[in-house]
Amino acid sequence: FYLSLDPAYLLERLQSELAYIHRHWFFLGRPTVTLLLTRDLMAAGQDALLEMLYELRSGYCKGVPIQLVSLQTALPRAAAERIDNLGDFTFSPPPTETRSAPKHLSFEPSKTRPLSQDAELVLELESDPAHLLKRLVNSKNLYEQAEVLQALVRLSDLDETVNLKDSALSLRTLLEEVYAAAAELRLWALIRRAAGLLGKTDVALSASVTDILVSQKSVLIGKAYSERSLITRPLPEDELLAKIRGFCREDVRDRVLTQEMLVYLGSLIRAEPELFRGFLTVRVGYLILLLASDLAQELGATQDEGYACLMHLPPREIQDRLRDVLSQYEEKRNALLGQETLSGRGAALTLNPAAASEAEPEEGWWRWRQREGVLARVPQGFFENVWALMEHTKGIVIGDKLERRNRLESRIILSEMTPGEKNFALRIEHLLNKIASPEYRQLTTEALEALFELSEQNPDLMLDDYLVLDVIIGHAVRLAYLKRFPNAENAYEAHKAQAWADFYDLSPQEAKAQLGRAFTYLLQGGETVA
Repeated sequence: FYLSLDPAYLLERLQSELAYIHRHWFFLGRPTVTLLLTRDLMAAGQDALLEMLYELRSGYCKGVPIQLVSLQTALPRAAAERIDNLGDFTFSPPPTETRSAPKHLSFEPSKTRPLSQDAELVLELESDPAHLLKRLVNSKNLYEQAEVLQALVRLSDLDETVNLKDSALSLRTLLEEVYAAAAELRLWALIRRAAGLLGKTDVALSASVTDILVSQKSVLIGKAYSERSLITRPLPEDELLAKIRGFCREDVRDRVLTQEMLVYLGSLIRAEPELFRGFLTVRVGYLILLLASDLAQELGATQDEGYACLMHLPPREIQDRLRDVLSQYEEKRNALLGQETLSGRGAALTLNPAAASEAEPEEGWWRWRQREGVLARVPQGFFENVWALMEHTKGIVIGDKLERRNRLESRIILSEMTPGEKNFALRIEHLLNKIASPEYRQLTTEALEALFELSEQNPDLMLDDYLVLDVIIGHAVRLAYLKRFPNAENAYEAHKAQAWADFYDLSPQEAKAQLGRAFTYLLQGGETVA
């Protein structure tokens, strides 16, 4: 796993282990810790390593008393345990010298740079494997190679064989080449994308989750609000990875970033348990959102741009930022709300939903939304309405708010497309189809219709911000629940799964009214609305 590529992070991890051992050691004899100084560690992390060695010579490491002695001196005073029966355990064979595998892809560092949002979208929409293979052969840009390989994996699978330069190769083999090249250059966003596609796993993942659970905390994976995404007991690695795959965001990098976060959280809760005081549930997806939003605020950018910047950071820096978020949790949460509010100008806001036009279906509204979402039906004139809505806002983000490909820029769309244009309809349909949950896909369609009606009833309203549907829907769910249970405001996180279940059971007209309330709430700077 790529965490070992960051020497600063490895040394930080060692320091955390020393703090944990110092706090919990109760055996006779001194704990003895050895550090293997590899050639890579010396070459890539020399400055950090020398800094730590100077600190160790002082007799302390981050406040933990230590002694630097020879192994010959340490062994007689060390704790020892005799193991007579090794069971099925066998020692690994010593490493042997191997020749470097032949390279089938080539790149040039000067041409290796991140792709633009439009270039990524073009590759995402490409469905012709032959055209993608041609792009792959001609590309000298590692970022482009990774995007092309991701598109090919999406059309088939990792073990699909392709013919490249007269060689039959699996997509897995080619991705491993990209991963190795990105690792050599320390291109962290690219490393994470390739690692996510390859399904790489950190060896400390299960143990880190167990450390969090042992500290009487539960873990919530991804942004899903259901009992199935909650971890309350130690899980085998395959079950844990299945939860990560099932509940993480659409960006494949989010799977490995979630692993990173769990490893960091496990390390931090061992070394600095005071950071978690007051937490009952550690919500990994929400912590990632706070990290992205914090970066966005620093850069004066959108949340998806903040997330993209987060992906480029080395592990040590992300862990340091996570520590900062945990230590200033309430402050960061309030800053997030400030980023989500809307600014606009125009007439006084009114929303008068039309009277309900149909009775509740026999199976209930939640099942109705699931069925409509699976069928992917939209109301008549829907795409024209979305185009008209874009005239009132800077842009719209449909689906995952941290995926920059989901952001539609009004300035570009309105100048290049017409309301009835097929390409525009296909663009909106593509974004809706990317939403994995059918009921949420249907709710997103309802939200777009509600916002169009609002803009139609308030023609002078102009927004200076993006309409982020994830944000508006999330606040609508919260406000609807708190309207019914006002005393639950301080404990809303514990009731979030129930709040979403209740919202899915609302009729379309009731949901539309709550979406209007949420829009007004955000437009008024987060002030409670009736």
